[in-house]
Amino acid sequence: MSTAQNLIDYVPQDVDDHLVWRIHMRQVAAKDRHVRRALYSAAMDDLPFFLAAFCWLIEPRAEVKTIPFIPWPLQIPVAKMMNDTITESQKSDLPVALTVPKSRAQGATYLYIYVLMWRWLKERIFSAGIVTRNEQLVDSKTDSDAILWKVWWGMRQLPAWVLPRGFNERDHRSLSDHTITNPDTGALFQGYSATGDVGRGGRKTVFVMDEIGSEEFSSAGKDYKALSAVSHVSKCIFLISTYGGEHGVFYEAAEDPENPRLIRMDWKENPTQTRNAYVMREGIAVAVDPDEQAAVTDYARTFARQLQRIERRGHQLEGKFRSPWYDSHCLLPGATPQYIARELDMDPRGAVGKVFALDVLDRMREKCCHRPVWQGKAVFDGDTMELRGLIAQPGGPLSLWFTPGLEHSPPPGRFGVGCDIAAGGHSDSASNSVASGVNMLSGEQVMEYVVRGMPPTKFARIVVGLCRWLRNAYLGWELTGPTGSTFGHEVMDVLRYGNIYYRDVDAVGATGKHRTPGWANRTDEDKERLFDALGLAMEEDVYVPRSAEMIVECGEYEWVKGKIVHRASRAASIAPASHGDRCIAAGVANLLLGDRRSTIGLDKTPESMEAEPPYGCFAWRHQQAGLRSRSGNEHEDGEFDLRSVLGIRAETE
Repeated sequence: MSTAQNLIDYVPQDVDDHLVWRIHMRQVAAKDRHVRRALYSAAMDDLPFFLAAFCWLIEPRAEVKTIPFIPWPLQIPVAKMMNDTITESQKSDLPVALTVPKSRAQGATYLYIYVLMWRWLKERIFSAGIVTRNEQLVDSKTDSDAILWKVWWGMRQLPAWVLPRGFNERDHRSLSDHTITNPDTGALFQGYSATGDVGRGGRKTVFVMDEIGSEEFSSAGKDYKALSAVSHVSKCIFLISTYGGEHGVFYEAAEDPENPRLIRMDWKENPTQTRNAYVMREGIAVAVDPDEQAAVTDYARTFARQLQRIERRGHQLEGKFRSPWYDSHCLLPGATPQYIARELDMDPRGAVGKVFALDVLDRMREKCCHRPVWQGKAVFDGDTMELRGLIAQPGGPLSLWFTPGLEHSPPPGRFGVGCDIAAGGHSDSASNSVASGVNMLSGEQVMEYVVRGMPPTKFARIVVGLCRWLRNAYLGWELTGPTGSTFGHEVMDVLRYGNIYYRDVDAVGATGKHRTPGWANRTDEDKERLFDALGLAMEEDVYVPRSAEMIVECGEYEWVKGKIVHRASRAASIAPASHGDRCIAAGVANLLLGDRRSTIGLDKTPESMEAEPPYGCFAWRHQQAGLRSRSGNEHEDGEFDLRSVLGIRAETE
């Protein structure tokens, strides 16, 4: 046999040949203890051979769920660097940290699990701690997403003669303590959720911070707190993650040009994902591997329509390294350019293309948007802000996608109103304040109020009047900045309107959370999440827009050098802090749709349903006819009778 460094060369890379090889190896080892000893010795001496000869993967998404771990070329150097980092930390008195930025689906989790397992099998008192984002991901008897479930499953796939003698689940695995113990060596696996006292009072050979770059980890500084805790417990730390944003421990380590221990796992180095890779040159797909040119040409011709869809979604085609595998991910629902940039391209800034998928916007404009059913202005009582009347006026600030009933009544039901608030003023750069109303049950946009140059206090009074008219609508607004604070003060403290949206935020200097009114727009990531949610809701028909102007504004948002900018505002030099528009108001309205704490109006009694029957039903039409008869206007508008029969969807079908 060759030297230990070349043992992996004896392992077939083709899956079918590899399985035949593994079966033959185990059959021979089962009959001959000398073969068992030789294989065990080779595996314990050579980490890549251990991975290729004995380790398995579970892939619930595939047709064949259990597959052999045949290391890709990009995985071998990462595994060796993980092992070398642990060795260095044990020989040195100085702490060592390894940073592994990765594209999604590169097998990094199972890779570090098996590297740690290799040392757990042979090294006395070896102790590995794994920190996950939350408690549910630490350990489970049945959940294959839990990290210690994966560890235990991997151990069960090993030959019995590789495992410690007498090793069993009852004695050596504790679900309550999140531990797996080696009875021969005293080695330990232990799982933790991310808290400020991870591993306090203990000692670990190595700590792995799994997906520390995720938003769940980095929110409210949870990543800093967890890393600070483990740095006093272990001299060796692995930071392994995809990018979640432009902040936090992982981002700083991964973007540090002087980081001495940094290794990337890029999908572009994965042979299974770069098959038929190409670069588009002046509209022609040029294969990266010349031997694959015929296949690439055929792919570009066969999937021309899909490639057009990808480009319409805002993804870059020209001059970019791509493959059919990569393209398939760009076509998934919600796969915005910035999402793909983070998850696959390891680009935390996501500086590519349009914010909203253009094909989704085109579909919304064609199938959902139409002119308002009613347009004009609302008149309110100056003290109570109760509606006094509606004045029809083409081009008025209030647009409705329903016909007001008798005495200007709105349809029965539950409504939400999202707001974006501008600074006011009468200069050329003054921007719109917008209130966008949505039916909380159907997801349909029903109202839009757009006004330019109105001070936040006056706008707040108009919005409260509209909310009270829309049956005590659920109200949310952009909180950030002086305009949001002024608006919120008028709504809550002066007008004392109570049905408002609160968000949970981490308490400062304390444990737990507290609730704060409004949507926070402090960073581009906040706006990105709002827009991603709105785009996905439109794509899945959860939010149904009616305003064509809103869709136009969505198409004007772009990524420029990692920042979200509104093209029209940028061209007009409008200050971003004072820019209010339909798109953000609709995003906040969509946010209200997903907030299950809005329960006002859900618990209808039979008596209340009889008194306020659903809009358009027979009981409602009978009720309206009686009211019109009493008012002497039974036949004042023949078109109204038609709309009352067809209901609110008459304008959409």
